[in-house]
Amino acid sequence: MTASGVVYPLVGLLVLVVPGLALQLAAGVRDKLWLAALTVPASIGVYVVAGVVSGIPGIAFNVVEVLVVTVVLVAVVFGVAALVRRRTGPVGATAVAEPPSWLPVLPGRLVLAAQIVGALLCLLAIALSFQPWRSGLGGWDTFPQEHDTIIHTVLVGYIAHTGNGAPWELLPLDMLTGQPVSFYPSGLPLTAALSGELAGGPIVGFNVVNALCAGPAFVLGSAALVAAVLRRLNAGRDWTALAGGVAAIVAAGLYRPGVNLLHDGGIAPNAVAMSLTPGLIAAVITIGRGQWLRAVLLGLGVAGVFAVHPSMVASVGGSLLVFWIVEAFTSSGRAAWKGQLPMLAVGAVIAAVAAAGQLIGSVGQATRTGSWQPDIGAAPFGDAVGTNLVLSYGGYFDPKQGYAQLAAGLLALLGVAAVLMTRRAWGALAMWLFWMFVSVDFKVSPTSGFGSLIGSAFYKSYVRIQAHVSLFVPLLAALGVVFLAIGAAKLAAKWERLPAFASALRKPAVPAAVLVGLILVAYLLGASRQYEHMNAKIVAQRYAAPEFVRVNDDDRKAADWLKAHVEPGERVMNSANDGSTYSYIADDVPVVNVVTLGAIQAPYTYELLKSFRDYPTDPKIRQLLLSLNVAYVYTDSEAPTMGAGPGAPNNWLGEPTFKLAPGLQHLDGLPGLSEAFTSGTVKIYRLDRTALESTTP
Repeated sequence: MTASGVVYPLVGLLVLVVPGLALQLAAGVRDKLWLAALTVPASIGVYVVAGVVSGIPGIAFNVVEVLVVTVVLVAVVFGVAALVRRRTGPVGATAVAEPPSWLPVLPGRLVLAAQIVGALLCLLAIALSFQPWRSGLGGWDTFPQEHDTIIHTVLVGYIAHTGNGAPWELLPLDMLTGQPVSFYPSGLPLTAALSGELAGGPIVGFNVVNALCAGPAFVLGSAALVAAVLRRLNAGRDWTALAGGVAAIVAAGLYRPGVNLLHDGGIAPNAVAMSLTPGLIAAVITIGRGQWLRAVLLGLGVAGVFAVHPSMVASVGGSLLVFWIVEAFTSSGRAAWKGQLPMLAVGAVIAAVAAAGQLIGSVGQATRTGSWQPDIGAAPFGDAVGTNLVLSYGGYFDPKQGYAQLAAGLLALLGVAAVLMTRRAWGALAMWLFWMFVSVDFKVSPTSGFGSLIGSAFYKSYVRIQAHVSLFVPLLAALGVVFLAIGAAKLAAKWERLPAFASALRKPAVPAAVLVGLILVAYLLGASRQYEHMNAKIVAQRYAAPEFVRVNDDDRKAADWLKAHVEPGERVMNSANDGSTYSYIADDVPVVNVVTLGAIQAPYTYELLKSFRDYPTDPKIRQLLLSLNVAYVYTDSEAPTMGAGPGAPNNWLGEPTFKLAPGLQHLDGLPGLSEAFTSGTVKIYRLDRTALESTTP
């Protein structure tokens, strides 16, 4: 492993951890559940605030500005916390409630042992979840090949090159003027740009942040969620820690959400937002009465995840709504909700203020997500249910659904049975059932019904909707294993007649430990290894060993050539569906198109994609080229085929798929156009401005 292979992810880890951790420590938070659940969302929330501050003239979004914003926020939180302590006195030790009668009490040394085991399992899970990305990427500077990542990486590059980070500045459609702006959520690009500034550049920052959020952050958030559910049941530190470790191990190998969404379209912001969802839910359901500073930090974390992808309102909000509805049927649930309500109100206000720019931009774009047509046809009910229960891979990797994460699915079903039998943790079951229903209903009837309604928040994309089911698989799996172990411990305590050699089995901890140990060993040696290898293979299909190529060495050479030849104020005509945007991301070369089909806010983009080659006879095209000062034309005879999707600007394409821009084909021999650079399938032409000015129809 090279030094950069260690330094780059370490820098990304610091970017994701330092601000959120510092804020929580300043607020006096020492709760490991919250530190695991809210650190990354709060860090991104800080970057969202710093992005808004960068909108003040003369202030750029960069490491220095972010450091200043972080120090100011930490100082304010620390000062408020100190003032609260001065007025109320030191916080005493929290009274530990008596364990419920249904829960076997373990000796003190076993409580510590369970906590250690839980922590070790979490560490192992972090490594298991990170490995597929480390190996599948083939290097942190590997350029992603998927379609959606074109926009994401361009936006990371724009922030890095210009220092613009305010919501109203992102995403610009002209890299020179910064106008017009087509709003795009900036939580992920801001974080990636900061990581890249510290080490490796925009592509490295983007890859590292994706890997850390979809892997370790998801693992810790899943552990925090099961711990939060068991904390509400007063399960004790021993069983809670053990359950968290089990949830982490299961989460580490799941195909969804991270690997699946980044493989099937490169849907990075949605993948990251979903990966942070379990932790955010865990923080919400464990905030306590009078924890005002935690409420502020929670609001900042919500703002951060919202800025990553606004669909988190449905992901987090829908899940919490069914959780609270079910919990309202219990007296303890109603009491907890009443105590939390003021805290949640404060958090909501802070979130709205911190993410105001993102919120306004998202509202303006909201109608777009619901106008898309479903990306799947109707399927039989049995197929819809079965594939979601067994966690089949499906999608572009497994179109015939021949592979499934059966072991994880079975553990989740064990959790379902455990909840039904023990009649506890109904809220956990409700969240899983809710998204199961949404996913199944959408697959059975994608154009109508409740699933289609909820799916409107996710572009009616089944790959995005289905990913929600997996968010709660670690939770149910952990509940299943731990409830089974608790049952074994209680049963052992009732055994009166046992042979002398088996008398140790009467100690509740022994059968529980043996049962959990056997399940974990079997899962780690079997399913976890298989899932890790499969995920690494799937990641590699878009990075280290791509099934299709959008950016290759020819594009890198072309970018270097353009950097040396493009003069200030000049632009490069291109199609964003090939590797030409790399010229901007890596070398700040202003290309005309950063959106594959052109942008409705800038009609010249798709007009040139369609008709650039007509400039000798079309004065309108000539005038566009002159006004844009297009000096070079970037063409590539090979590019991946992508879905054109519904609502192409002005329907200029008229085809369901897109590969090569018609206006950039067959350019040889056009007046004023001369070949300037060639490498493989990439060709760059020099466009003579004087020829444009003198050309007549």
